[in-house]
Amino acid sequence: MNVEEKKNYDVIYKEIEKQIVDARAQIIDCKSELVQAKRIRKNRQEYDVLAKLIQQHPLRQETMKELEELDKETKHLQEANQKLEDKLETRRKEFHALMTSIYELTQLLDGEFVFYALGGSTMQC
Repeated sequence: MNVEEKKNYDVIYKEIEKQIVDARAQIIDCKSELVQAKRIRKNRQEYDVLAKLIQQHPLRQETMKELEELDKETKHLQEANQKLEDKLETRRKEFHALMTSIYELTQLLDGEFVFYALGGSTMQC
């Protein structure tokens, strides 16, 4: 009976050893699955955060439409600005011509005043 028990215990021992090896292999597999599951969870969380950020921004078509409208408005304002600059330049030239005319008339009148003051006669054209 001793020999049979020993054989029986050896069989049980080998079976337990095999179960321990299988359990260690299963633990290693489970650890790798856990690492992969953590990575997937992290990726999903990052995806959710990015999705929320993307949802906060307007659609590309809306943004492009706004940019086109702003470009049109900018061109319109530049044209208006150019018209005002041209008008200002014209007014400066007119003012300069006016000031030159005033100066020339002043010189002419001063010359006539000196002429009359010196006892000159009437002007002839």
